[in-house]
Formats: sequence, C-alpha cells, structure tokens
Amino acid sequence: MKKGSLYSILFMMVITAVFTFALSALHQNTIVAVQGNQLIKNQKKILYAFNIPFDDTMKTEEINTLYNTHIKESKRGDLLIYEGYIDDQLQGYATEMEGPGLWGNIHGVIAINKDLDAILGVDFLTHSETPGLGGRIDEQWFKEQFRNIPLNTTSPYVLYRPSPDGTVDAIAGATLTSKAVLDIVNDSLNQFLDTERGGK
Repeated sequence: MKKGSLYSILFMMVITAVFTFALSALHQNTIVAVQGNQLIKNQKKILYAFNIPFDDTMKTEEINTLYNTHIKESKRGDLLIYEGYIDDQLQGYATEMEGPGLWGNIHGVIAINKDLDAILGVDFLTHSETPGLGGRIDEQWFKEQFRNIPLNTTSPYVLYRPSPDGTVDAIAGATLTSKAVLDIVNDSLNQFLDTERGGK
C-alpha cells in the first residue's frame, strides 16, 4: 500500500474517532440537560398541586430551593409520596397518578390534605391528548376545579356534574379524555387512601 493511501486511511480514522467522541459527548450533555429540565418541570407541577406559589421567571436554582423548602419525599411501600409543608406545617400529601388517555398515557400528580378528606390540587406532567380538545386538561380553569374540593365519603371520590355529588365539569367535546382523567384521579385516590388508612 502506498504511503499516501495509508496516511489518508489513518487521517479518516482519526477524524471519524474525533467526531464520534464529540457526538457522544454532546449526546450525554443533552441527556443531562433534558433530565434537568424535566426535573424542574415536575417540581413546578408538584408545587402547583399544593398551591405553593412560584413565578415562571424563577431560575432553576430558585425553583429547586423552593421545592426543597416545601416538599419532602418519602415512600409508602412502593408508592412515592410528596409531603407538602408551609411554615413547617404539614399541609398534605401528593402522589403521582397515571393511566390511559385517548391517545396515550396521562401522567400527573394529585395532592390531598392532611386529613385525607379533600383534594388540594392536581396537575398533569405528560400526556398526548388532542390540542384544543382533550389537551385542555392543561388549562387553568379545568385544573382549578379540583382545588380544595371535598372527597365523597366512598369511591368514586370525585364525580362530574350533573351528578348530584358532582363537583367538577367535564371538557365539552372531549368526553373520552374527561372520563379517562376522572378514572385516573379516582384510581389514584383509591390506591393512596388504601395505603394511608391501612398504615394507621
């Protein structure tokens, strides 16, 4: 093999190795950044469920500090529980909720007061519902309906109007998504309340 050809091959191998390493490093850095952004997004959702105010313009470090000041994480068996505190006083508990929606899983968080008889708030972490229809579960008016509503004494704990015990409204034109959200909320409440009451 001629020297020129050998040098060309070696040069291409070196260039390929350099670019492969650079792309790998970029990929790893991107993963870390995405995971960090998702963590902060989830922290905001949990703070919202507890009705702990924050500003969307707050920096990542500020959100993280606020979260760590007000939220403590614990486990009940396999269930991850978020305890919410204001002025060092326990306000309640939150747990993640998940179940099938119309186009994919709906993943959210629900907070319950310390007496286990009212919802403090809900928020949604991820979903694939149709924008303008089922995607309206992200809208303030829908989420705020769940703020501080008393639970029915037996399951189902939350019902839509016009049921006599209904406390929230479904989304017009998004019947399947609305039903999915209600099922997810009640299933999560069943699991959490069974865990809490069973441990007392």
